[in-house]
Amino acid sequence: MSTTEVPTDTTDKTSSSTEEKKKLLHPILNDLPEPIRFALSGMVGNVIFLAAFNVSLKAFRKVASASMVFGVVQFFCIVLNHALNMSIVFGWPDNYVASLTSNLPVGLTSLALGAFTTSTLDTLKFDFHVNSYLGYIVEKIEDAEEEGGFWVSIAVMAITGVFSYVALNLVNKKEDADEKKKEL
Repeated sequence: MSTTEVPTDTTDKTSSSTEEKKKLLHPILNDLPEPIRFALSGMVGNVIFLAAFNVSLKAFRKVASASMVFGVVQFFCIVLNHALNMSIVFGWPDNYVASLTSNLPVGLTSLALGAFTTSTLDTLKFDFHVNSYLGYIVEKIEDAEEEGGFWVSIAVMAITGVFSYVALNLVNKKEDADEKKKEL
């Protein structure tokens, strides 16, 4: 009588045979669902963007509107956000420049949407109304009329984030499907 048992199931349960692992910043990211990775990428990109936007807004407030500052900072963040999305969410492409150019329209549309939304919300005095609704006491009317304030930034971030999530999934899923067709 033998005391060793022979396993009947020899399949490897540690690797997923249905989905190819993507070339991400760290292999453990493949274990996270894509929406979580997108949120992580978005948080990192937004923290960098908001810091750059707020510093730039203070520096250029007297010579440029909040929507203009938003547009310039967002333009420079397009490449950064693309690199974050490729390394955290979708996988590093074989041809980075081709991937960047196919994603560029999404970034530019997001830029236009963000600039338009910032300008519109500033015109509507969105920050003042949100602060009033929440019961904050606004010390000076000048503070309430500040362009590109906190609540405007949060609203613009949410609107452009949802747009980017949908659009980038459409663009990058199409690229993945096109690459798989070429392999066949």
